Amino acid sequence: MDFNDALELLGYLLRVVGALVFGLGSGWLAVQAFQSETQIWQLQTAAFFGLLAAFVLLGRWVENGGATLGAFGLGAGAGLLIWGLTGSRKLDESE
Repeated sequence: MDFNDALELLGYLLRVVGALVFGLGSGWLAVQAFQSETQIWQLQTAAFFGLLAAFVLLGRWVENGGATLGAFGLGAGAGLLIWGLTGSRKLDESE
């Protein structure tokens, strides 16, 4: 293993971590569109289709897309679950 191989491995790890963080942010953004006080259907539709388009684009056009797509899916799922569940609790407590 030479220096270039080590940098390539580091690049793969950073790509997976970046996709995980991007997925977490995308999940948060989608939840915010659905939990806002003003329900704007255009924003909700854009958030939903944007999340789907990110999955399609990562799976199709990213080299070694399996790990990247998996990390993005884990991040998006975690974001949807974390902020989706805590947001509904906040609404219940205020009523």
